[in-house]
Amino acid sequence: MTTSIKLTQSAVKGLPFVQPDDKKRQHLYFDTELKGFGVCVGAKAKTFFVQRDLQGKTVRTSIGRYGVYTVDQAREEARELLMKMGKGINPNKEEKPAASVTFGDALDLHLKSNKKRSERTLKDYRYLSDQYLSDWLKKPLTEITRKDCRERHHKIGEKNGPYVANSVFRVFRAAYNHALKIHDELGVNPTIAVDWFPEERRKAAIPSADLTAWYKEVTAMTNPIRRDYLRFVLFTGLRRESAAVVRWEHIDWEKKALLIPRPKGGETRAFLLPLSDFLIDLLKERQKCEQAKTFFPGSPWVFPAESKSGHIAEPKEKLGVKFTVHGLRNTFITVAESLDISPYAIKMLVNHSLPDKQDVTAGYISPELDRLRAPMQEISDRLRLLCDDSKKTQKGQPLEPEKDPKK
Repeated sequence: MTTSIKLTQSAVKGLPFVQPDDKKRQHLYFDTELKGFGVCVGAKAKTFFVQRDLQGKTVRTSIGRYGVYTVDQAREEARELLMKMGKGINPNKEEKPAASVTFGDALDLHLKSNKKRSERTLKDYRYLSDQYLSDWLKKPLTEITRKDCRERHHKIGEKNGPYVANSVFRVFRAAYNHALKIHDELGVNPTIAVDWFPEERRKAAIPSADLTAWYKEVTAMTNPIRRDYLRFVLFTGLRRESAAVVRWEHIDWEKKALLIPRPKGGETRAFLLPLSDFLIDLLKERQKCEQAKTFFPGSPWVFPAESKSGHIAEPKEKLGVKFTVHGLRNTFITVAESLDISPYAIKMLVNHSLPDKQDVTAGYISPELDRLRAPMQEISDRLRLLCDDSKKTQKGQPLEPEKDPKK
């Protein structure tokens, strides 16, 4: 979508970000004052650019992000770029000398080159850079020293924790390495001076002995949407993001299947998940939920919320049993492994690796889906046993043949 407006600081600030359900992933706003100057608005970023026809082709080049550049600063740079383009020079084909390559330039290159990464992952990289290294974005890489990296990493670790500090500098390291592929004169990556914080595994599964207590606490939650979201993650083994964005249109009630159109890894890894009887019942309960009907009428989301996206994010519930949402996924995997279900089936269910498959959107049913129904039901039955401390499944059938009391 393209719109013409006068770009001012307040006007750009007020431009709405693209929502997840928008058909277009970017909206372009062109300045009415300087022809060819504009701002591109995405889901979480606003980027200034210039656009002009060169030799019969439309050429667009980025200037920088709103927040790093003011509108006036971006307009001034736009004039210079448009003058070059008027002389037939394509700024996208000009190679910057290493001394002028900024961290922001390297980051843009890194994000554009990472086509295999999901959109969510790339947004996380951008967020970490903007949040913790914003003062480095316009700084040449040649001016960022080993001492700078070491001290900033330590500072972030003290204030925001070791995991954040390590994540920030993994992004910086990767961006620098991308720039190094083009400018070998940059020299050794300064992150070699960073003393990385040790990271312990934080996403452990809930021990089987604690599942009954955890489930009772979850069942007693007063918010039915958050309650059912946590149960849904446990019984599907989905990643928290995939579970949060489930829409009613993704459910095939007749085939008892759920389409996950954009899992981690993007649309090319879209897959179908068989739904156990427990999950079908849970989803039917969600349809009847009076709270959702009252506060979120007509919502396309299975787990709606008062958020910009319209759906639930990660609920940070404090229960007696410690857990993380991703830990629920690991619990699902642990239970599946305890049942001696084939590693192939487990990987298929949690989308760790998939064989070549047909287009899942061309009909929900597939050989893989049929093959996974029994393992999914078996895992669900076992989870019910562990959570409810009962010997019966949700259908009322015993998991094991009951012993004859006379024997």
